[in-house]
Amino acid sequence: MSAGPATMAHPLPHAATPAGERYEGVIDLDKVREAHRPLYTARESITADGNTAAAIATLQMWRAVLYAGFPITPSTKWIETVAAHLASHPGGIKRVKLLEAEHAVADYLVGAAAACRDLVFPTATSSVGLDHMTETTRSLGASGLGNVMIIDVYRATANFPLCIEGDPSDTLAHRDDGFIQLAARGKQQIYDTILQAPCLGMHPSILTPTMPGFYGIKDSHRSARLEVEPDEEIHAFQDAWIQPCPLPGLINGDTAMGNCVTSRHFQGFKLAQRRRMEQVFDVLPRISDDFRRHFGRPGLAWFDEAGWPPDGAPDIAVVSMGPDFGTFEAVRSRYEATRGLRAAGIAMRLLTPFPREAVRQKLKRAHAILVVNQAHHQGRGHLTLDVADALSGLPDAPPVVAAFAGLGGADVSEATWEAMLDDAREVAGGEPVGPPRVYHEGAAL
Repeated sequence: MSAGPATMAHPLPHAATPAGERYEGVIDLDKVREAHRPLYTARESITADGNTAAAIATLQMWRAVLYAGFPITPSTKWIETVAAHLASHPGGIKRVKLLEAEHAVADYLVGAAAACRDLVFPTATSSVGLDHMTETTRSLGASGLGNVMIIDVYRATANFPLCIEGDPSDTLAHRDDGFIQLAARGKQQIYDTILQAPCLGMHPSILTPTMPGFYGIKDSHRSARLEVEPDEEIHAFQDAWIQPCPLPGLINGDTAMGNCVTSRHFQGFKLAQRRRMEQVFDVLPRISDDFRRHFGRPGLAWFDEAGWPPDGAPDIAVVSMGPDFGTFEAVRSRYEATRGLRAAGIAMRLLTPFPREAVRQKLKRAHAILVVNQAHHQGRGHLTLDVADALSGLPDAPPVVAAFAGLGGADVSEATWEAMLDDAREVAGGEPVGPPRVYHEGAAL
């Protein structure tokens, strides 16, 4: 929304910045905020699948007014839910932009986010949809456009053969795009994570796009209860963290994006990109604490925890991610009782940047570590390599057992968890670590 045309007699006030002139008042954010039509005016408990929870979270943001998308299973219901809501509530300023391909969506996000750095521009995709965006996402990761949010509904990155089941191989294949990657499990966590993601990405010391994600089918298409917050409270929480961006956008200033620069400028830019990403470790816990104070639920985290003993030294420490960690939580106590040992685990929430120091401190006293990877990898597994790096340099680092389970979206059954834990138990008892093994339906293949 424009504040009105300037005239020669009354030009818009402007100020120089290192990125060009900035013209204040070209976009009247107060009018955008006032035009928001609330979905909820009080806290409510609802039943929803993961895609719907994600769509509600983005619809409740007054800063989100343009929803670009291209359908791909299992993320399609996100854009369908957004479009259905806007069609049934005509007359507002929010719009859906259905484009001809995923690459076009990513390019659209670039232009929209660069036009106004104070608004949020979300989309959702999966699998090869994210792959088709790669040329642009790798540029977006370095762009400083923290107001871009790509919701990745995890699905195996493969079209031959084609299957819609969810595993996290798509998001793990894009670890180096430069996005902040946040993994959620369960509908409440999906909703809460998406509400917090722009606060993190748009923080002035970070300015990095975010990629919250969750498992396709297991979480995207299965329903559960969750609490949704009143829009007004969400706005108050987000506005406390999202301050006006000092950099000019394409609408309120003369700036350019993507032009060639000198080698010296580029090398300094890449260093600054890394430094901005490192700031996540400082800012994320503060956003998390504020979210808990505001809404009474856990906020963002390095990882979820289950079963950690007071001395921090379980016999087996599990590292995994996603909803199948819930099955481990369900079998853990029984497994401890029948095997006479202590088992604990963490489910990763922050994938990129990987919280190396937090993982190191949590795992360093375990007798053995079982890392459960659920995506194809030519070596020991994405998470295994991260964990091994986190433990490097410890004088008595615990042995790391690499396992693969749930490939292609398969459920990781109780029997499979017990088989993996039994192999890790042998290593905790002094047996040597063997090569990575693949598990399915209670057996090592």
